[in-house]
Amino acid sequence: MTESTKTADEAEKLTRRRARMLPVLALFLIIQQSAYFAHGDGTRTVDHVRLGAWVAMSVVVLVVLLTGGFWFRRPEVRAMIEDESARANRAAALGTGFVCAMVTAIICYVMQYAWEFTVGEVIHLIVTAGLFSALVRFAMLERRGLG
Repeated sequence: MTESTKTADEAEKLTRRRARMLPVLALFLIIQQSAYFAHGDGTRTVDHVRLGAWVAMSVVVLVVLLTGGFWFRRPEVRAMIEDESARANRAAALGTGFVCAMVTAIICYVMQYAWEFTVGEVIHLIVTAGLFSALVRFAMLERRGLG
C-alpha cells in the first residue's frame, strides 16, 4: 500500500468518524443546556464550573465548525478531509446556525414580558440554538455526502 493510499484511507475513516461524532456533540450540548436550566441559581461553585464547562464546549464546537477539526493530524490528511464539499457543508451549517440564533434572539425579545429570563440565560439559549442547529446541519450534510 502506497503512502498516498494510506493517507486517503485515513482521511476517509476520519471523515466518517466526524459524521458520526457531530450528532453526539450536539446531544452533549443539549444535555448541558438542560442541566444549566434545571439546577441551581448560579451562585454555587458547582454552577460556575458548569457554566465554565458550557463555555469551553461552546468554544470547541464553534472552532470545529469554523475549521473542520482534526488539528493534530498531518497536513496531507487534513487537506483530504477538508475538501471543497466539506467546506461547502460547513458554510451551509454555519448559515443555518446563524439563522437559528437570530430566530431565537427574536423570540426571546418578543417574549421578554411573558418569560422571566436573565441576560445570561438568553445568551445561553441563543448560543446553544445556533451551535446545535449548525452541528445537526453539518452532520446531515456530511452523512449525505458519504452515502
